[in-house]
Amino acid sequence: MKPVAARHLGLELLRGLAALAVCLGHVRAFLLPPLRAGDYAWWEQGLYFLSAQGQAAVWIFLVLSGYLVGGSVLRRRATGDWSWSDYLLRRGVRLWVVLVPALVLTYLCDAWRGADPVVSAGAMATDVVFRHDALTLLGNLCFLQDIAVAPYGSNTPLWSLAYEAWFYVLFPAALIAVQDAGRARRWVAALSVLGGLWLIGPKGWGLAMPWLVGAALARWEQHRPGRGAACPRLLPWLGLGGALGMGPFLGEALRPLALPLVTSAAGALVWSEVARSDARGASFAGLGAISYTLYATHMPPTLLLASALAGPAMHVSGGMRWLVVGAATTGLVGLAWVCWWAFERRTDSIRAALRGLGPVRR
Repeated sequence: MKPVAARHLGLELLRGLAALAVCLGHVRAFLLPPLRAGDYAWWEQGLYFLSAQGQAAVWIFLVLSGYLVGGSVLRRRATGDWSWSDYLLRRGVRLWVVLVPALVLTYLCDAWRGADPVVSAGAMATDVVFRHDALTLLGNLCFLQDIAVAPYGSNTPLWSLAYEAWFYVLFPAALIAVQDAGRARRWVAALSVLGGLWLIGPKGWGLAMPWLVGAALARWEQHRPGRGAACPRLLPWLGLGGALGMGPFLGEALRPLALPLVTSAAGALVWSEVARSDARGASFAGLGAISYTLYATHMPPTLLLASALAGPAMHVSGGMRWLVVGAATTGLVGLAWVCWWAFERRTDSIRAALRGLGPVRR
């Protein structure tokens, strides 16, 4: 984990809010009835809308990932300080240090809940029987969930992690294919990219758009730093809010526009925030720091809560049911902090220990 002083406040806030949106959305979806069946007051409908941004939050995550990870690749390649061995070590540790404990937590929560399908009063009630076999576990460890195997157990949000991991590999391979001097190296990289694109399929191609937008922003910022500071700071935040607000009003024919709208708005926000000389501090670093852990660990405990609190229906209504949702979400954030403290915060020390085991060109 980087020191707090080295983190952009705006990006940390955006990343933390995106993770919180996914968590809150799942808690609400399992505990509360669908909008048209819940007899919601007007103010409750507003809260319902705010808690229904999970898909858009995943797109925002991808924009941030493209900017941070893709930007790191571009910077290191530009200075000649990039190698596959160091890069794969850094990315692999970053992913597995959270994924492995999350899979263990999934197994424990699912074993505690039992084999019965999840049944609740919520809009996301499901009768799916989750898979815990060795092949599914291995596929998740190899980032093949939603591509070749199902997400492990009840941890269905892990689907997006597979595509992000493959973007980590495909992006530098594509750069090698078009930039490196060695013909054989370029051909191997190009064939690898084609194979990876075939593997992730059309769904992965669509999700690559926000990731590549983030990487393109990083390249722009490297060559034209500070341009985003000319934009009033609040304006991109309002723009992203407007893009999110348009989602429910897009008809079926216009629904595909949601992805480019949110991606463009999130990209503009990132471009604005990274140009701020005052965009560093500890204020929101906590939520941003645990965002990956929160995303990867919240779902299995949410299903436990749904089984315990909802049953056939929630016994509270009106404002009280939102207090239950808020309390449950707060508890999940606290659990994520504990998991982050135990595992994710040790990412850099694990990397250093693994570098000591063999030759890694930095």
